[in-house]
Amino acid sequence: MVRKILEIKNLKKHYDSGFDLGVDHLGLDENRIMVLIGPNGSGKSTLIKLINLLEQPDSGEIVFDGSNVLYSGKAACDLRKNMSAVFQDPFLFNMSVYNNIIIGLKLRHIKVGQKKEIFDYLIEKLNIEHLLLRNPGSLSGGEQQRVALARALVLEPRLLLLDEPLANIDQLSREDLRSDLFGILKDTERSAIYVTHDRNEAMIIADDIAVINSGKIEQTGPKNDVFRRPSNEFVAKFVGVETLLEGTVLENKNNVCSVGINRTEIYAVSDFRTGQNVTVAIRPEDVVLFSEGTDLSGSSALNFFRGTVIELQDVGLFKKVELDCGFRLVSFVTANSVDRLGLQKGKVVNSSVKASSIHLLKR
Repeated sequence: MVRKILEIKNLKKHYDSGFDLGVDHLGLDENRIMVLIGPNGSGKSTLIKLINLLEQPDSGEIVFDGSNVLYSGKAACDLRKNMSAVFQDPFLFNMSVYNNIIIGLKLRHIKVGQKKEIFDYLIEKLNIEHLLLRNPGSLSGGEQQRVALARALVLEPRLLLLDEPLANIDQLSREDLRSDLFGILKDTERSAIYVTHDRNEAMIIADDIAVINSGKIEQTGPKNDVFRRPSNEFVAKFVGVETLLEGTVLENKNNVCSVGINRTEIYAVSDFRTGQNVTVAIRPEDVVLFSEGTDLSGSSALNFFRGTVIELQDVGLFKKVELDCGFRLVSFVTANSVDRLGLQKGKVVNSSVKASSIHLLKR
């Protein structure tokens, strides 16, 4: 049976600035990583501070490891001994890296020898053995954050709270540390809440995702459910859906809906009924482009659209292609595909999308 390490119920906190946080429910199963994503100012860090008992909510429950930590009668410092937190700023002390890592053990009156196995494992996995005698002031930002993570993880907390720990690190160091951290969390089966505004990072690290906006949890669930089946337009946009179209279900046969949009029918797998107003959500990576005259007899897609390229942009390793198909349709393709198809503004191309890849939202 899956056991919850954390469950939040009806949590409310009002700030003089006018910001209100209100989380009706949020739960984290043991040995899973939940990534909390949302725009700047949405309440991500605020929620972490409340869970870590750095701030007191106005009302609600935080049930950690089976106990309501707000009304258990236990001192906050005792409860926090089973949690560890790492923030954007590593907050290292003016002492050696070794002493920084073990300071939490000393404060908890734990002998370093009792944690030798996890200590040795962490300094190897985080590649910091050569830094142990150095002062943190001589380290790079990435190295400092590796030390901060070792300090938190050597305590073997029941719950690890990570508030954008990689935000202030250069891209190459960030990718390396993210990979190392993900491996450690999985190896040690650590329960964790990881805060980020980077959806790509969320997809790499998360088992579950919670999307927060203006102090409210918009959606939570396994990462593929949230990314592939967003609950509303805000979530859809935030997790990378580029095409959102308003339409009406014309017909539903065997859970395949025909949706009317600008004199075009779009097919989607869904249980919406005929006559319902919906928003069609299409992820750009699900839109396949091909040249005119391509043999499509073996394709399983139900949706085929002819359109004109109206915009071509770089988006990291991919190219973002916007088409006018009587509606705006966006596709992500590789640079090789751009060359192969001769894509440029004004070019007419065909596209396809599988009905199973299209998600419908109620309007």
